[in-house]
Amino acid sequence: MREAYHEIHRQERAKSGQRRTARTTRKSAKTGNAAVTIRQIGNEWARHWNAGVLDKVVAVYAPDAVYLPPHHEAIHGREAIRAYLRGPISHGASDLAFEVTYIRQAGDVAWDVGTYRVSVRLNDQTKKEDHGKYLTVWKRMNAKWLIAADAWSSDLPVSP
Repeated sequence: MREAYHEIHRQERAKSGQRRTARTTRKSAKTGNAAVTIRQIGNEWARHWNAGVLDKVVAVYAPDAVYLPPHHEAIHGREAIRAYLRGPISHGASDLAFEVTYIRQAGDVAWDVGTYRVSVRLNDQTKKEDHGKYLTVWKRMNAKWLIAADAWSSDLPVSP
């Protein structure tokens, strides 16, 4: 009788271990999917930026997102971000490209770290290339990844 009891518990523990492995595998797949999805959204964001389609650029921000541009106070909320970004888009910042260094995920939050390059039109109508780094924090809301916080800074020295 004891042997049968121990055999049943051994089988239950073995099944339980298999379930944990399956859950871990599924979670790993979610992590990979988040990275792929976020990379794709980032590429689309740059494409929309370069095309000057502000509504599509702003659509990936959460309603309560914060935008942290250099040399400027924090901008809170999707509509305030829209108003702020209208300036750089209308001034001809173009040819934006991102290079993702890495994307990490913990549950419904992910962060995307990388570098960027963009052409900026100067007052004399010439263009200057800017390059720097960024950190974007994403949150999954209703099965959709949205930007919760977005910060970037140029690697170029501050202009006089």
